[in-house]
Amino acid sequence: MNFNKILPLLLIALLGTACGSGTTTEAHDHAHDHATQDAADHEDHTATGTTVELDNGQTWEANIETTEGIANMEALVDGYDPGSDDGQLLKEGLEAEFQDIFAKCTMTGESHNQLHNYLAPVHRMLKDLDAAPTEAELDELSDYLATYPNYFH
Repeated sequence: MNFNKILPLLLIALLGTACGSGTTTEAHDHAHDHATQDAADHEDHTATGTTVELDNGQTWEANIETTEGIANMEALVDGYDPGSDDGQLLKEGLEAEFQDIFAKCTMTGESHNQLHNYLAPVHRMLKDLDAAPTEAELDELSDYLATYPNYFH
């Protein structure tokens, strides 16, 4: 099976199981139900344009690993040289950072839900990113990643 078809499924699985899962039975049950629901929900976020909502006009608190992961993704996009023919390496690096955000996620509650709303468009953009990304694709991703501080601190 093609790696490009498997990776989005793995990202969705990581999204549902790694982010906010705990060690108690109740937390495990939540993570299991979350994983089943997320596969469909995260595609719906992208399709329906679910947006991030603020916390009563304030930004949400995010764990440092999430903030660092977004900054790393921004640096990868901003540092990419379109003439380098390293588009596949860029995509792999971005996907690794995206996966790392979920692997290290400790957020819970509404901030966790809003993070998922924020990350759903990133997932779509990464899925659609070509091996030779266009300037428009890079600009869209860069512009969107730059909005992170509008929602999280």
